[in-house]
Amino acid sequence: MNEGKAAYELLQAKLLQYLHSRDKAAELKKQKALDMIGDMRTEGAGPDTDLSQLTLTQMHVLHEIAGGKNANVTQIANRIGVTKGGVSKAVAKLIQAGLAAEAPRYGSKREIHYLVTPRGEQIAQVHDKLHRLLEKKHFGLYGTYSGEELSVIVRFLDDLTRLNEEPL
Repeated sequence: MNEGKAAYELLQAKLLQYLHSRDKAAELKKQKALDMIGDMRTEGAGPDTDLSQLTLTQMHVLHEIAGGKNANVTQIANRIGVTKGGVSKAVAKLIQAGLAAEAPRYGSKREIHYLVTPRGEQIAQVHDKLHRLLEKKHFGLYGTYSGEELSVIVRFLDDLTRLNEEPL
């Protein structure tokens, strides 16, 4: 087997290993958030609220709404890279769970923006805390690479992102 083929196969295996570990980490992050939220599962909850059913997209949307920038569907979609339809579905679930609410934009009868409820604010704060913990963990890893190595990694991730955005 030539060296190029062996390197390609190793890269494929490592990429699959990373993707599986990322999925597992996402579930662990969600569980950690639920653990941090604790008894908020029932306290002040809406009738159909089960916070364990919140998706990561819903958590990210809630975080954006909590940012306090009079967020609407388009703004949220652009900031987190999700379709407007995906954001609309997430917002509907958040409203149903009593974590967010609609509010007409001042001076406009048609445009709607979203606000978090006090309970939604608490959950958004937990999400923010988890992001800070992950950033700290990642920055520690980045420090183990040289500037040149980081440049190659960035280029690879940019190429991989572009590849993911292309239709099959």
